[in-house]
Amino acid sequence: MSSITKALCGAMASVVVLAAPASAAAPHTVAPGETLWSIATANNFTTDSLAAYNGLSADSAVYTGETIQIPTETETAGALASSTSTSSSTSTATSASTGTAHTVQPGESLSSVAAANGVSLETLAADNGLSSDAPLITGEQITIPTASATTSPTSTTPSSSSAPPSESHPSWTSPVYCPSCPNGEAYLASSAAYNWNAMRQASLDTYGIDLYPAGPYSGYRSYGQQLYLYDQYVSGAGPLAAVPGTSAHEYGTAVDLADPSMRTVIDQIGPTYGWVKTEASSEWWHVDYAGP
Repeated sequence: MSSITKALCGAMASVVVLAAPASAAAPHTVAPGETLWSIATANNFTTDSLAAYNGLSADSAVYTGETIQIPTETETAGALASSTSTSSSTSTATSASTGTAHTVQPGESLSSVAAANGVSLETLAADNGLSSDAPLITGEQITIPTASATTSPTSTTPSSSSAPPSESHPSWTSPVYCPSCPNGEAYLASSAAYNWNAMRQASLDTYGIDLYPAGPYSGYRSYGQQLYLYDQYVSGAGPLAAVPGTSAHEYGTAVDLADPSMRTVIDQIGPTYGWVKTEASSEWWHVDYAGP
């Protein structure tokens, strides 16, 4: 074989290698209690980026035993960019000419964008073809409806005598024992609930003390339920409550305890299960899930 032929063969081989890039993603088998959020956090990704790479929505449930691909940072960036482009096109097409375009900034949610622009969460979600608990992806565009594009507004502020809105629990939440709750259950994000239940059993075994939320809104709360509690606080008819869109309860990662003895136990064993008392709050009853 001549030197020229050898050189050509080498060049062709190089082209073949370059033309067939291999994915560096690693398979991950979902363990009991894991969620897209917990898997993403453990691998230093956002839920949005991990979901985009796996062709899922950020609020998709994952199931014990199924396989999730853990991509490289480069693969994740490409998947997220593609997902963002598709989402932007869809959002623009479904809500064009009905309001002002808004590019989602880091940390924004439907509820925070709605509050900042003086529209209801339900209106903003509906105008963009989304559910009210849908996550937003940084960089995508949504439409802020104008006053003329929305229906005549009614007050979203409940009176002190009205009841909190009754809303279904998202698919990413799981029940935890709550004797004063309807049906004896409150809800938390799946990973938080899994670790709460394990911590509760350890408390019963070691201390003989049960751990549970104080009531039906002491675990997960929807935006509407948080709004109700905040309005009660502002009007002087209720205890301190965070501004809607800023409470850990809306993410299913906080519990308001029913008794101070429960807090004493969580101070002892909580960190083992990812449950801690954050320094940000002076309320003895409020504890947060920070992850295992």
